Amino acid sequence: MSIAPVETDAADAQRRGHLAALAVAEQIIWTSPVLPSGFAVTCYSFAPTPEVEFRFSRSAAGVEALARICGVAVSAGPHGDDDPRTYVSMTAVVDEVSVKAWTLLDAPSDAAVTS
Repeated sequence: MSIAPVETDAADAQRRGHLAALAVAEQIIWTSPVLPSGFAVTCYSFAPTPEVEFRFSRSAAGVEALARICGVAVSAGPHGDDDPRTYVSMTAVVDEVSVKAWTLLDAPSDAAVTS
């Protein structure tokens, strides 16, 4: 028995999007000096623009390192109106894949973002 992929234009675009995002994730994991806690790949059939999102566990340094690799700035601010913890994030595009990274710090004093 063999398994053949469904060959439709939408499925092919989505499949290629997933593989492109995985390739970018692999490249980032190999080059980043701080490893993420996890990552997720998203590529919807109705909008096959791939995205990879990296989560760093209480590590502004991880987000900053990835931002330096991607040549973008880091943003930091309160997580919400009722939550003073600092949310640190960055967004970039690498090889036509949207790359996002974020962390949530435990306390405002942990927010020593250096970028």
